[in-house]
Amino acid sequence: MRPEIHVSGDDVEMVTQLKNYLTKRLKYLLDMPGTIGIGVSGGSMPPIFTKALFACDADLLNWKRIRIFMVDERYVDKDDEQSNLGTYLKLFPPELAYVFVPIPICNDLSLTARLYEDNLRRILLPEQSGTSPRFDLLFLGCGPDGHTASLFPGDRAEHVTEYGWVGVVQDSPKPPKARITLSFASLKFAKHSAFIISGAPKAHVVRAIWDRDNTLPASMARPYNDRLTLFVDEAAAKSLPSRDSSEESDSRSPPPFD
Repeated sequence: MRPEIHVSGDDVEMVTQLKNYLTKRLKYLLDMPGTIGIGVSGGSMPPIFTKALFACDADLLNWKRIRIFMVDERYVDKDDEQSNLGTYLKLFPPELAYVFVPIPICNDLSLTARLYEDNLRRILLPEQSGTSPRFDLLFLGCGPDGHTASLFPGDRAEHVTEYGWVGVVQDSPKPPKARITLSFASLKFAKHSAFIISGAPKAHVVRAIWDRDNTLPASMARPYNDRLTLFVDEAAAKSLPSRDSSEESDSRSPPPFD
């Protein structure tokens, strides 16, 4: 099944598209019991995601139930300018800092990964130890090299946690070299995933995701259930089939969630 695609002319339009997507998903999730687990990436995503989230109606933002997780994190303190979590905390009101589930940075990279898996297991799967974490919503970005999260071409991530949910990267091609990242297994079990991608240098990655070309990590992160949405600008969409092509998004719509 092809992903659903939304092409925007600028950041304002992309924020509106994301807001509509979040509104639809949150309405559904609020009718279900339990924690609403949302995974987010860093890079250029934080301001776009944050604007879209806070554009949603206030009654959909039940902060008692929403918990936001980092898809990956640089091995730095949250106060470091390179920290993904730190970037989000600067964009959120201080009184909402508690909705973020931090990666507990300590003086041992492998232990940090294990502690983060403990948090995932405790919050997302309190009664399902041993299964895979299932994020309700997962927002991913990518690089021109096709990486997503901190899963780079060549699979530098070493899965060190008990169930392989979280890995460590010690030789990232982008600084800083040490990182913590969710594994492919964790990403692929998401209930619904979305990529947010901008820029012509990433157009070939968008096409790889569309074509299910599993030579790039971004395409390999496609969820098992095929519930995937792409939010791309016109430059990133330039390698996709024309809108009137028979290759356009599959018209079949899967149910919103399990």
